[in-house]
Amino acid sequence: VGDFISEQDESDKAKNCVIGYKLAVDLFDNAVSAFDNSITIDGTTFSIIGVLQQMGTVTSGISPDEAIYVPYSTGSKYIFGKQINPQLTVVADSTDNVQTVIDNVTILLDENYPGASFTFSDAGSKMEAAQQSSRTLSMLLMAVAAIVFLVGGIGIMNVLFVSVKERTKEIGVLKALGMQRGHVLLEFLFEAVMISVFGGAAGVGLSILIIPLAERFGIRMEPALYAYTAAFGFAVACGTIFGFYPAFKASKLIPVEALTQE
Repeated sequence: VGDFISEQDESDKAKNCVIGYKLAVDLFDNAVSAFDNSITIDGTTFSIIGVLQQMGTVTSGISPDEAIYVPYSTGSKYIFGKQINPQLTVVADSTDNVQTVIDNVTILLDENYPGASFTFSDAGSKMEAAQQSSRTLSMLLMAVAAIVFLVGGIGIMNVLFVSVKERTKEIGVLKALGMQRGHVLLEFLFEAVMISVFGGAAGVGLSILIIPLAERFGIRMEPALYAYTAAFGFAVACGTIFGFYPAFKASKLIPVEALTQE
């Protein structure tokens, strides 16, 4: 709706602006009502000479639907001042043409502003770098999880071995009275699972308590139920897997040897 900023607006430092579709709807209910209306920016009133069509997010999180466009000379005089760093956002019609567009923009800027220096930033490259960083971070987290799994499992296994060692005679008595191997295995395996259950619950509870503390230091954290469930399940699986072997060794004890062992 309306017109875009013209060269005349630029030369006259006109207090005209063009706003995005979503901004027009939020402020004036619809694009038609926004057109030929006015808006105040930093105490300066601007006339709305146009409203853009709805576009959505274009690049780097920039959404023309929520943007306000004013003549450069007007912005320098009334809003930003002279100490500004101009930026241009150019949208290619295809990702295959990004480099071609960069080359064309470079030639155009060099022709119009000889001797000036320009810095180009490709949003696609930034996204690729962010994805690579995310993959690297995921691999590091998986490595840490594997180490935690191994260390925690060894700890549970050692506790179970000590428990079996201290209760060898008790196991011998139980087996002499007719207790089956499977029952002995389940008894010690249940102990391992309970150790991991209490450990997992303590870890989840501690993480919940840490969230407010982390947010005080500006670290944004988004707790999720599936993450707590996965962490708790991870702990239980650790206890079950590493507790099986000590429990199996306990179930294999021969009653006579167990009763005579010091």
